[in-house]
This record gives sequence, C-alpha cells and structure tokens, in this order.
Amino acid sequence: MNIEQLLERLDTAETDEEISEIGRMILEIDPESPYGKLAVWETMDYEGCVENLDMLREALSGIRMIISEKDTPPDIEEDRDAQAYCTILMNLGYSLLAEQETEEALEVAKEFANFDDEGFYPSRTLLYRCMLDLQMYRQIFDTLESDPLESVVGEHARAIALIETDAEPGEIRDAVSYAISLDPEVPFFVLNIWEFPEPEDDLDEDIEDTVNYATYVAEPWCCSDKRLAALSAPTFLFGYLTDRLNDEKEIQVLREGYEGAGVLNEVEEAKAKIREMEQQACDPEEIDAVALGETGVIVEKLLG
Repeated sequence: MNIEQLLERLDTAETDEEISEIGRMILEIDPESPYGKLAVWETMDYEGCVENLDMLREALSGIRMIISEKDTPPDIEEDRDAQAYCTILMNLGYSLLAEQETEEALEVAKEFANFDDEGFYPSRTLLYRCMLDLQMYRQIFDTLESDPLESVVGEHARAIALIETDAEPGEIRDAVSYAISLDPEVPFFVLNIWEFPEPEDDLDEDIEDTVNYATYVAEPWCCSDKRLAALSAPTFLFGYLTDRLNDEKEIQVLREGYEGAGVLNEVEEAKAKIREMEQQACDPEEIDAVALGETGVIVEKLLG
C-alpha cells in the first residue's frame, strides 16, 4: 500500500488506534511525512503531546515546503495539504500557548492567520490571545486594522487594549458593547454567570464556538478589577433586559443598585420594550441589538 492509499484510509479513519497505526505505516515509507507525524502526534496522550512538540515542528517544516511548491495558492476547503498545514499550525500554536511558550506561539499564530485568510480555523483566537498575554496592546490595534476578517476574540482584545491604553471611557464602552454584539453569550461564561459545559457534553456547533471564544478571553478579562468592571456593567444589564439571568437574588441586587443610581425607571422601560418585541416574535438578533443599544445608553448614564 502506497502513501496516497494510506492517506485515503487516514481520511476515513475514526479511532485513535486506527489513525496512529496508519500514521506509523506512512512513516515507515516516508520518515519525514508531515501527515504521518501529525497522525501519530494527535493520538498521543496529553503528556506525550507536550513531550513531542518537536514532532509537530518537524511536521510544520515539511508541510510548509509542500505548500510553497504549489503553483497557485491552495483552497483550504478543498486542498488536503492546506488542511494539514492549518491543522499542524493550530495544534502547535495552541500547545505552545498552553505551555506558556507564548512568543513562539505568536509566531505560529501569525503564520496561521495569514494563511487562514477566510477564517476556516480558529487562527484569530490564537493570535489575539497571544498578543493579549504579551501585552502587545498597540500592536493589537495595528493588527485589527490590517486584518481582513472581523473576529469575536479580536474585538474583545480591542476592548481590553483600549482599557490598558487609557482610552476615553466612551470609546471603551462602545468597544465592549460591540465585542458583546458579535456573540452575546460569551460574557456570561466569562463572568461565570453561566457555568462552562463539561468536556463530555454534546454541544451544537454555535455553542461550541461560543464556549471556545469565552475560554480564551476569560482569563484576560478577569485578571484585573478594571477590566472586570468594564465588562460586568453592560453584561449584567444586558442579561437583565434579555432574561439571561436566572439567579433571583442577583436580579434583586441589580434592581436595588439601579434604583440607588436613579436609573431603574429607564431600565424597566427598556425591559418592557424588549418584552414587547419578544411577544411580537421579532428576530432574536434584532432583539439583542436593541437590548445592547438600550444597555449602552443606560450604562453611559450610570458611569458618566
């Protein structure tokens, strides 16, 4: 059986045992095959993966050469080599980040995001999380300006970078609101209003994406009181307006706080407006957009 036939088998393999076996068979024929190295590495346990990152680095060098020899830029959706390239970059970059090898992870992330120019893979999540960890706040603005794709984690990174560079409060509030608008569920996981699902839970694709975004922005948001305050005020109000809060004691404390701040009437009027839209079966995204708009007006009055 030649390598092409083994790669076809690898495409349909389902178990770790089968993937690992095919990977080793590929390496017997071609010890430098990036496909073989990736297959073997992916089926290792966590400790084995960490100890064998050099195998991924070697696989990256090999697949990079294959990509560079193509006459035209490959289509990530259709090209097996392009998909392998992205998978290797993804595994290496996230593994380096987990091991706090952040500077190397950033270099991988830049290469990853540059190649993944249509955002088929979580390249931006890796890129902006690395930049946040390295406190590259000014560079975050430059990268966002040149990035052809908008991303949830990128916009959360923008909001945090604005906080850390002492931007105007209104600019920060607008950035936080916009970041929330791209995936309104994310801050509820970040602030532990909702519990993260267990690893074995069966999630649909949208929720899985939301959880992944929240996983990578939670630590950056929660590492200082200043950042937490900037995210908490709009999230709790938005949650109250859209019935995303379930803790009755928490809701009562919020209402008392809004009353003490002199904005309870505005809050209740906004909530009535949202409830009316729900009763009219308006589009949920439209409801969220209106709720975020109302949230912005009230938070501005709250915080001044």
